[in-house]
Amino acid sequence: MDTNIANLVGEALKENPDLLLLPERWRNVPPKEQFLNAIEKERGHSYHLLQNLAKNNDVHIITGGIWEERENSKYYITSYVFDNKGNELGRQDKLHLYSYEPKIFTPGEYLQIFSHEPTHTKFAVLICFDIAFFETPRLAIEHGAELLLSPTLIRADGMYNWKIYLQARALENRVPVVACNPVGSIFGNTYTGKSKIISFKRGHTSPSVLKIKEGLESRRDIITERINLSFPNLIRKRRLSEKREQSSIKVVKS
Repeated sequence: MDTNIANLVGEALKENPDLLLLPERWRNVPPKEQFLNAIEKERGHSYHLLQNLAKNNDVHIITGGIWEERENSKYYITSYVFDNKGNELGRQDKLHLYSYEPKIFTPGEYLQIFSHEPTHTKFAVLICFDIAFFETPRLAIEHGAELLLSPTLIRADGMYNWKIYLQARALENRVPVVACNPVGSIFGNTYTGKSKIISFKRGHTSPSVLKIKEGLESRRDIITERINLSFPNLIRKRRLSEKREQSSIKVVKS
């Protein structure tokens, strides 16, 4: 698995990216009865593997979802962000836990806004289910995020809904959304990839027009896109200025 990730990073580097985003789950998952064996110590093997890849390849890396145990003996699904020198810029714990996850993991309490200093870009990391709740992306946007990155673990029967969620979050916030989904099988569920980069066609302000790039289905794939943030920043400022404060809207029940 370490070799696979190193090879994928090497392949992606051919596009000279500013950021590399991994899916929520890229490590192997053992059978259910051995599930806890896949949980690492805080800042353990996966952390150091990806930290070294960032440092040795001069690229920022968002680590996807790492399962780890903290000093409080609680388990978290977390995504670390490394700069191109291997420095940890912070980590984002998964805020909304899905299906079986609340039985094992602890939800995060903080939403962090990260900075990509080479391009002066602010971004947030929303792990999979976090993108399904409109309040969380909006909170990130209202605190300066210009880009939403989402490491995901979306199985085949959820792909249709997932695409709608991503497009809705992009449109309602006028913000580019990048989501990375794995290919493979976990606990009998099939994951078919089709990662997405959603941005905006320049010049289309009302209505805005999405520009969507998708990865291959059921095949390992790497997708890249050069996103000029100046246009979505412009239309987002206009969109947020049109929003009324909820406190000014009265709810009447009949």
